[in-house]
Amino acid sequence: VDKPSEVTDDDVNTQIQSVLDENSTTEEVTGRAVKKGDTVTIDFVGKMNGEAFDGGSSTDYPLEIGSNSFIDGFEDSIIGHNAGDTFDWNGKFPENYGSSDLAGKDVTFTITVKSISKKKTPKLTDKFVKKVSKESKTVKEYKKQVRDSLVSDKKSEAEQTNQETLWNKIMDNATQLKDFSEADIKKEVSNIKIENKEMAGYFGMSVSDFIEQYYEMSLEDYAKENLKKQCVQDLLLKENSIEITDADVDEEIQYYIDELGYKDKKEVLSAISEDEIHSELQYTKLMDALMKETTIK
Repeated sequence: VDKPSEVTDDDVNTQIQSVLDENSTTEEVTGRAVKKGDTVTIDFVGKMNGEAFDGGSSTDYPLEIGSNSFIDGFEDSIIGHNAGDTFDWNGKFPENYGSSDLAGKDVTFTITVKSISKKKTPKLTDKFVKKVSKESKTVKEYKKQVRDSLVSDKKSEAEQTNQETLWNKIMDNATQLKDFSEADIKKEVSNIKIENKEMAGYFGMSVSDFIEQYYEMSLEDYAKENLKKQCVQDLLLKENSIEITDADVDEEIQYYIDELGYKDKKEVLSAISEDEIHSELQYTKLMDALMKETTIK
């Protein structure tokens, strides 16, 4: 059984620091040179043997000094310079650099510091707490709120892992199922293409290639797997007398509005269909019922 891991003080502090960072602001720095921790806006041109190379130049590039996002020495070379300075820095790409054309090669960057700014992170005070929390008014209350939220998240993660373990075990043992007709498979393939078209397009892939890469099986095999899962689920729903009512669907839609930030029912249903909500509720209720009568070793 996967049990929720303990929430430590470090976990709470890390989460709170993340919220503080999200609410940080930047202010322009004048009258002094660049220090570590500053963010600078720079132009730079990289040259090898006196000639610029592809990918080695940029304008108005925001760079946090100390982020180690450039090769060793590049960021340190900017420290001590003022806004308006232009200078050359001679460096070397590491031997294990990602591009074999650049690995181990000497390079000269001409760098112009255009502006200097510094991140201003708010302090954890009662005033800040009231700004970011609807529940807490003091730092003490907020820390408890964050801890309770992390405990709930870890509990949900453990429950999900245990449900997946149970479901995989059920599917491994579901061997005596009917063969699916070509019409059923063709219809499911069509549904999969519709559901995954946007995501596949995001990666510049066809749906077939996306399914094969992400699920490590062909589109047709994935369709058969989906049909098998639905068949098993339908049998278990019937066995456990689980039904989803219109009231259940309406309650779930209201949850999307109240907790997930959707404006109204129309906006919810533009993002997820009633059939999908119905199917999700079936799975949730089924797994809740099965987990109550199951021991996972």
